[in-house]
This record gives sequence, structure tokens and C-alpha cells, in this order.
Amino acid sequence: MLLCSPYLCIPLIFGFPTKFSQDADKQGRMCPRCNNAAVVGGNSRTWFEFFWIPLIPFSKSRIWLCTICQWEMKQGDGPDPQPPQQGWGRPPPPHQPMYGQQHV
Repeated sequence: MLLCSPYLCIPLIFGFPTKFSQDADKQGRMCPRCNNAAVVGGNSRTWFEFFWIPLIPFSKSRIWLCTICQWEMKQGDGPDPQPPQQGWGRPPPPHQPMYGQQHV
């Protein structure tokens, strides 16, 4: 926004950015979108900023956020992302005999 008069022109810079603060827990969880163990929990808060100074806090919520693909979900809106498991979280494939082998 630009405030102008015949003698003075003052630019007004403001916005509503969202800030994220991660919880102390550093263990990542599995992302349902990109399948990486990079989902962390934390707080998300929207602020009114005037000249890059946060002045008035607005909404605050607890969210899950993937640090790779930026997927996010409010905590409590669905099932929580699962912690990573051994073997990339996938069970091993079932054993199948090769061609020409017989079971005894």
C-alpha cells in the first residue's frame, strides 16, 4: 500500500505470514505424500506484521509438517503420521521358489 500526498509519499509494508516452531522431538515421522521420514510436529501461528515486525498474533494451531515436500496437517484432524520402521516401513516380499525348483 502506498500513502501519497502532493508533497510526501510513504510506503506502508504489512502482511500476514505464518511462523512455524518445531517441538523439541527431533525424530521424524513418515510423510504420506513423499514417503520420507521428515514429518515433525510443532506450532503454527499467523501474525500481523508491519514493516517486518510481528505485532498482533492471530490463529495458532498444532500441526504436522513435512520438511521436504511441505505437506501439512492439523494434529487431531486424522490419524497421526507413523514413526519410521525398520526396512523403510515395508515388509519383505514373500519367498517364492525360482523356476525349475521343486518343494520337497
